[in-house]
Amino acid sequence: MNIYVIRHGETDWNAGRRIQGRSDIPLNEKGRQLAKVTAEALKDIVFGAAYSSPLKRAMETARIILRDRDISIIEDDRIQEMSFGVFEGEVMDGENPRLKGTGFMHFFSDPGHYIPPEGGESFAQVCQRTTEFLKELASNPVLQDQNVLVSSHGAAIKGLLSSLYPSAPDDFWHGGVHKNCAVSLITVRDGKIELKEDGRVYY
Repeated sequence: MNIYVIRHGETDWNAGRRIQGRSDIPLNEKGRQLAKVTAEALKDIVFGAAYSSPLKRAMETARIILRDRDISIIEDDRIQEMSFGVFEGEVMDGENPRLKGTGFMHFFSDPGHYIPPEGGESFAQVCQRTTEFLKELASNPVLQDQNVLVSSHGAAIKGLLSSLYPSAPDDFWHGGVHKNCAVSLITVRDGKIELKEDGRVYY
C-alpha cells in the first residue's frame, strides 16, 4: 500500500495567520491553484481509495487532486484538524492580548508545555485519533496493493506521522508544519509502516 497524505490548500485564514482548527473555512483561489498544480504532479497515480477530513478545505483539496477519477471520498472525523476551542479565529500573534502569556503560545515553540484553550485538544489526543486511523487503514486487507489518498490538515498530519518519526514525543513538529498541499508518502509492506517522503511540494 502507498498512502499519499496531503495537507489542504491555502485558505484566507491561513493567509491571515488566523487560528483555524475545526472552523470550516473553504479554500481561497491560491489554495485551489496549489491543489491543481499538485493534482497535475499526481495525475499518473492510480488511486484505489480516498479519505478526507470532513472540513471543506480538505474535501475540496481531495476532489481537485482526484480530478475525474471515479472514486468516492470517505469522510473520517479522526483526520480533521486539531480543535483550538475558544481561540479559533484569533490571529496567531505574540502580541494578541487574548493569546499573550497563555499556554497556547507554546504551540509551535515548546509542544511539551502546550496548554489547550477551553474546548481545545491536546497533542496527545490528536496523536491518538490520527494514529488509530493510520493503523486501521494500513491493516485494511482490501487496500494492500492500492494507492490511497488522505486529505487532512497541518497538525492532524503531524499527529498521524508522529508514530513514524524517530524523535522524542515533545518534538511534535519534527521540522515544522507542512506547507499547503505538501504531500507525504507512507508505504505499508508486510505490515511494516514507513515514511518514505515527508512534506514534498510540487510548486
